[in-house]
Amino acid sequence: MNPFRQLTNSFIFTFGITPPRPEQERTATVFISALLFGTILLVLGLAVLILRHIFV
Repeated sequence: MNPFRQLTNSFIFTFGITPPRPEQERTATVFISALLFGTILLVLGLAVLILRHIFV
């Protein structure tokens, strides 16, 4: 199974979102994966900025 599809299914069932129709499954996978990775990058970026502000 595609790891991104598994990640998407976990996200959908964790937050109780209605699963997408089969023809929309690929779009949902791309959107949710991008959303999760974007959130992770945002948090890491903010952490770097805060640490840089503290130690410089």
